[in-house]
Amino acid sequence: MATIGDVAREAGVSRSTVSSVLTGRKLVTPPTRQKIEAAIEKLNFSVNAGARALATSRTMSIGVVVRFHEAEFSPALATYLIDLSDAAREYGYSIVLLTEADGVAAVRRMIAGRQVDGLILLSLVNGDPRLEPIASAGFPAVLIGMPQDTMSIDAVDLDFAAGARMLVDHLVDAGHDHATFVQWPVELYESGATYAVRFADAARQRAVDRGLHLVEQPLPVEPELVRRDLAELVSDPRKPRAMLVHNDTAAAMLPFVLHERGLRIPGDRSVVSLHSAELAQLFALDVTSVASEPLAVSQVAVELLMRRLNAPDASAESRLIEPSLILRGSVARPA
Repeated sequence: MATIGDVAREAGVSRSTVSSVLTGRKLVTPPTRQKIEAAIEKLNFSVNAGARALATSRTMSIGVVVRFHEAEFSPALATYLIDLSDAAREYGYSIVLLTEADGVAAVRRMIAGRQVDGLILLSLVNGDPRLEPIASAGFPAVLIGMPQDTMSIDAVDLDFAAGARMLVDHLVDAGHDHATFVQWPVELYESGATYAVRFADAARQRAVDRGLHLVEQPLPVEPELVRRDLAELVSDPRKPRAMLVHNDTAAAMLPFVLHERGLRIPGDRSVVSLHSAELAQLFALDVTSVASEPLAVSQVAVELLMRRLNAPDASAESRLIEPSLILRGSVARPA
């Protein structure tokens, strides 16, 4: 049976470096990690998880706390969970999914019992009550979302504000001075969902700065009502022909609704959107857009949590992932 020493010799590294890969105690460069993983596979090396946890005083588990709004696109959330699991595995960690309705109680339970080494929180809202027990206990955690007050907890997210500015600029640069802003349900903004609020605030401000008049159109939660309202919207001659969309359900349904009304993109309607890449692939959405970056966000979240585990007293870090504008020719100059 192969030992850590055998793996170290095969990879040409020290035993401590192999141990770092297995335990996640220290960051190891990707090339070195790849050599060690190749040696592990070649030698069919395995390590007992229970013995490893005892040796490191760690559970080798990360709790992922999820709160999901019914209006959101569930496959996009699933992508985050998969990407988080893959990123955690790179450090020898597994994921414990916490989906209780009472997220505060779940967080307190995990901290009190030390059932996980750290927490990653999804679906953040401004004033999120799950942050207080984490901050009070000084427990290692990372937020995927950027609330107004992170309470000195590490945080990462896509820069939704930058994405909004990119899309507004694209419409204005094409000559549009009016646009319909197709939004999430009012309830989502009222909840303080950070990504929705940050996008909307930035879109409004950029529109003012660039002289673009936005006609705001929040949509209902129920998909059938979303389709109905979109049909009324695109059939109303008083509404702007340009559309800025930040609502995954609306982004998926809009091409079908336009087709049913005999309207074309970009000939009859200019459309830009921020939506998940998973949604774009599933519905073959062919509009100029900014895509969410679940893989990049998840990798940074796990990286920040490993950093926090290894350096508990380090200053909190908030990191925004720069979005990219994907041009697909869905915006035409107004006639």
